Amino acid sequence: MKEKLKRIIGDFSKKKILIIGDIMIDKYIYGEVTRISPEAPVQIVKVKREVYTLGGAGNVANNIRSLDAKSVVVSVVGEDKEGELLRKLLKNKDISFELIKTKKPTTIKTRVIGQQQQLLRIDYENIQDVNSEQLLKAIKKEMKNCNGVIISDYAKGVVTKELVKTVVLLAGKKPVVIDPKHKELDYYKNATIITPNEKEAYELSNLDLKIDLKEVITHLENKLNCKVIVTRGEKGISFLKEGKQIDVPTIAREVYDVSGAGDTVISALTLAVCSGADLEEAALIANQAAGIVVGKFGTATTTRKELLFGFEKMNAKIKTREEIIQIRKELKKKGKKVVFTNGCFDILHIGHVRLLQKAKEYGDVLILGLNTDASVRRLKGPSRPVNNQEDRAEVISGLESVDYIVFFGEDTPVEIIKKLKPDVHVKGGDYNPHDYKQMPEAKTVHEYGGVVEIIKLTDGKSTTNIINKMNFLHNEKSSSH
Repeated sequence: MKEKLKRIIGDFSKKKILIIGDIMIDKYIYGEVTRISPEAPVQIVKVKREVYTLGGAGNVANNIRSLDAKSVVVSVVGEDKEGELLRKLLKNKDISFELIKTKKPTTIKTRVIGQQQQLLRIDYENIQDVNSEQLLKAIKKEMKNCNGVIISDYAKGVVTKELVKTVVLLAGKKPVVIDPKHKELDYYKNATIITPNEKEAYELSNLDLKIDLKEVITHLENKLNCKVIVTRGEKGISFLKEGKQIDVPTIAREVYDVSGAGDTVISALTLAVCSGADLEEAALIANQAAGIVVGKFGTATTTRKELLFGFEKMNAKIKTREEIIQIRKELKKKGKKVVFTNGCFDILHIGHVRLLQKAKEYGDVLILGLNTDASVRRLKGPSRPVNNQEDRAEVISGLESVDYIVFFGEDTPVEIIKKLKPDVHVKGGDYNPHDYKQMPEAKTVHEYGGVVEIIKLTDGKSTTNIINKMNFLHNEKSSSH
């Protein structure tokens, strides 16, 4: 799959995307905070610099350009100096545009930053709907020369139900991808794909929060006659494939700033679809792009080079859940005995190595389920993991005993075991495989006829002991000074 993803990304430069929606300015005020105001219990920010960047539909267009494709924006701005500034910002980024002047002021989001931390956001906006014949005329003109359409809906007035309906009709077979903000379902009928975040998906579906996300996506797809990809922050991206929920975990090493991450997702996703990707391939590319930008500060973008480099680093042993399920099917056809084990494997030590070597002896192929960073924090506390999931996976992939690695974000491996149905499930520790409260996955393994094997752990060898020893040595060294 890696080679196909690289080919798809390579075709980005041949595409032109029409972006329709709410364009705005993202203003950043950077300063120092050294004291509290005597007038009120608030911080005083000593301003050092101000930065203006493209926001909303403008940031989507900027993402498209950063990925080496052409972009053209159709939107509205106010008859003000901010509208002129937007035109300059677009020209500087080599982005084509048709900006219709209206009585509405140009939208500005101002963020006040002190010591690299956002302290306050101030919004200047008017969310009254725009009904402009000039807008539709510009859309018809630009539609002829584009490969796909993005509707960047920030609920500031540009995107109306009538506009979406018209755009879908004008686009014909060209993909129309929408980032939705309105809560009325009818707004987005017959689009190709919509990309709500998890909160927006539930609000749009009007279903109870207790309902499974799979049911929410199914409901939306049936009602809207389009595909739905849900962005889920640190949980990554989720969508349906042949009625099954596919979860693509985030690849971000550290989430620094989520500003504009949704714009990056929809940009990379649309370019991927226009370049021949199926939904799963497009989701993988979009997820990779989002993982890069959330590691940057401010309304950031990623480049095609960064995206390609990200996939170059993909380890052949590290698989998505969908990939590992397919691999398991192939191994079964070949009569291979599959062993599964799981864990955090935070700081790799001799106990881990011995456990994995012993586990491999029970079969032909060893699959390791590796806890995501989020699940490690839930299980071990906020200070863990010491090493992020990508680093942990890469280190473990160097072990000859491990054939494949797959991330899972649940507290137990029950769900991934249900999908893989390994012949042998190995657990390290002092467990009773028939005590299902103590070891819930054992019940699943026994139900389909699998075997559970318990391996005794190496005495005194654990990540916790290593961390405690390091803390002791650090404290001892500090006290000697």
